[in-house]
Amino acid sequence: MKITPKLEYVSGSFDTDNCEMVSVSRYKYKTVNLCIRSENGFLVPLAEIKLYDSELYVDADATFEDAKAFGEEIAKRWNKQTNKTITQ
Repeated sequence: MKITPKLEYVSGSFDTDNCEMVSVSRYKYKTVNLCIRSENGFLVPLAEIKLYDSELYVDADATFEDAKAFGEEIAKRWNKQTNKTITQ
């Protein structure tokens, strides 16, 4: 399926049949995002993993490593399931 997102400063499209999910963690901002990466490196953010309910940096810092591990696990399982589906 061909997807053409409407993002500021970005143009182009990608095919969802040839993409993978990646977890993108930014230590400086203590954020973890799940993104779809196309064959040409195009990243489309889908979700933010947030394991705290306040907007305090101290809470983001305390949960960052768990959020990072959780994001990597979600991406790994998604890609494993997607690869099974595509190859069958």
